[in-house]
Amino acid sequence: MNWSDFGERNKRLNPLWNLGAGMNLGDIQPYKEMIALSVLLQVYYLELESNERRSREDFTTLAWTALERFGIAHLGTAESVERLVDGLLWSGNGGDFESFYYDDLTGQMSVQKYKYFAVDEDATRSSWEENGRTIYRLSEYAMELIFMSHEIIDEFQISIKLLEIQMHIKHGRVTRALQDVNELVSRVRKMTQQQQEYRNALRRNPKHIFSELGVARHRRLEEINQQFDEERKHFDNIHRSLARLANDEKDVIDFNEIRLLSERVELSRRVHDELAEVVLNIFEMETNLRLNYPELFWGASGFNFRTHVWEEWVKEEGLPDGDGLELLIGGLFAPVQDFIYPLPWAWEEQEIGFIPELLADDPDEAGEAEPAVYIPRGIPWAEVVDLWQPVFTTLLEEGSYTFSAAALPPQEQQRWARTPDAVDLWVQFFHTEITVQEQAEEGGGAADECQQLVRQLLAEHPQFESLRGKRLRAFIASGQTELVRLPGLELSPYTLTIVER
Repeated sequence: MNWSDFGERNKRLNPLWNLGAGMNLGDIQPYKEMIALSVLLQVYYLELESNERRSREDFTTLAWTALERFGIAHLGTAESVERLVDGLLWSGNGGDFESFYYDDLTGQMSVQKYKYFAVDEDATRSSWEENGRTIYRLSEYAMELIFMSHEIIDEFQISIKLLEIQMHIKHGRVTRALQDVNELVSRVRKMTQQQQEYRNALRRNPKHIFSELGVARHRRLEEINQQFDEERKHFDNIHRSLARLANDEKDVIDFNEIRLLSERVELSRRVHDELAEVVLNIFEMETNLRLNYPELFWGASGFNFRTHVWEEWVKEEGLPDGDGLELLIGGLFAPVQDFIYPLPWAWEEQEIGFIPELLADDPDEAGEAEPAVYIPRGIPWAEVVDLWQPVFTTLLEEGSYTFSAAALPPQEQQRWARTPDAVDLWVQFFHTEITVQEQAEEGGGAADECQQLVRQLLAEHPQFESLRGKRLRAFIASGQTELVRLPGLELSPYTLTIVER
């Protein structure tokens, strides 16, 4: 069996397997998957019609419509229907849905996050001004779920799809052509949404021109323009084929179907024009930025809080929770730091070691005294690696390790207190993200102390080989302000974890 694509198949099916999972809907429980799918389909057709009746309250109405259609409206209650709608919008913890899948690259189980609905930003902007409601659209996962049996959505380009529609019309297959036009409208709107997201990101930060999406757009710009020219020709051919079909097969083909198909083709032309308008608008914006504001792309000298932290991180991605802001700026204004190194450790840094046997026994007889040989203070790596080995063992088994007094026997507590170099590494892991080398490096080479620790652990303990390619980061969980107090040592409650990709 070929396992190379198993993970991708797994990820495609997870949203289908988990549709309606975890819901407790009373008497309509046996029909939850059917009702959930019907809501997704109804929202899909509302999107095709550019109908903005896609708020949470509208979803409740759509669910009741499905119950009446299925003849089970008497089984539903207001509470159960609202619970179903909430279960489609959010997971049980109020965030993304999560499912496990097998990652072919790492050879381990990973977590996939997805949603069935995303916020339609353009529609919501106008809706909030009128009635304060949030408008939703189907996510890519929901679209893929609806068209699971139609690989055309992912495999065919738009121009090929137009040729297929033209072929169906030519052979009188009006129903199939209508279905394909609807799928084409969905695909184009998905592309338009992606381009609008890039445009909005470009307005917030012009440096997105150099992002992966921006670079890909510039590589495909000529291809996109050529595609627009081809589409105009295809739409002209489709309209001619429709007119010919209406005249030649008027006794066989239902005129209402021809009229409906003609309307859908015209809608498809309009959404193509919208996509072209967005693409050209982005091109104009990029050209204006490059010509008139070149200083926006100049590299900043050094690192500053406003640009690199506030504008490029916080304003772009937001904070994980309400306490994040206090954690972010607390170190700038807090009168008491979380942790202060013991004074003896600071004095140890100033110690100078000499080789006694190289010093003259009697300075008077030695003549001109030779300069003392300085021995740089080094890190006792053997003891440091021995202390950190249980940390990485727990990290490998459980995915994280939290430094606490309860996790260390008394003898280990004393060893940590006597080895400040081992404690220093917690702070270094906290201030930087470490990527474990994919392959063992020959000759060592220069590296920071965290990388040296990881390198020596991998060399001495083969069981840690599975960490290669992983990213490690230490953090302090929000709300944990109490220090870890050991005999002769106080340390913040750091947690070392494997950062998900």
